[in-house]
Amino acid sequence: MFGQPQFNGCQAPAVPASQQALFDRQLLVDTLATTRQLESLGLTRMQAEALTQHLTTILCQNKEKLEEFYASKVALEMSILEQEAKHAGFRSEVLKSQELQVATFTRDTERLQANLEKIRSEIRYEIDKLTASQRLDLNLEKGRMRDELQSLRDKTNELEIKMDKEVNSLKAAMEQSKNDTVKYVLGLMLALMTAGLGAARLLMH
Repeated sequence: MFGQPQFNGCQAPAVPASQQALFDRQLLVDTLATTRQLESLGLTRMQAEALTQHLTTILCQNKEKLEEFYASKVALEMSILEQEAKHAGFRSEVLKSQELQVATFTRDTERLQANLEKIRSEIRYEIDKLTASQRLDLNLEKGRMRDELQSLRDKTNELEIKMDKEVNSLKAAMEQSKNDTVKYVLGLMLALMTAGLGAARLLMH
């Protein structure tokens, strides 16, 4: 009976009867049923086995050629598992990368916020210092202006006092000159009168 043929590297291995259906399914043909069917058509047992052997060889060759172009179910399942594993690994790497980027972004944001707050504090300090300096300068300027105004008032008062003294002195000098003039005129008139009286006495004698 034809059950374990070997054709061009395609061998139908010896298997238990319970796995014969699986073996025949892998060969794409039931060799025993095919042989019996050929015998029922009038072929001898040897002819039926030879024809079945030839058909099996062709099917094995075609199967090998098909396997070169198409993957088996096991290979597909293994490929799917590998792709799923790669996808899971890639997803894990992406998640880790995203977490790292988020952590880095958070640290950078916190550092920038700290630097910004520091800059704001420095700006507020400089503004306060500048404002205080301007206030001090303004107060000093006001004080200097008050001192200058007071000095100007003092000088004005001194000038007024000096002018008053000079005016009073001038008035006193004018009064003295007036008195001297009156005295001079009176003395001159008295001298003239005395001289006139003397001349009159001389003329009378």
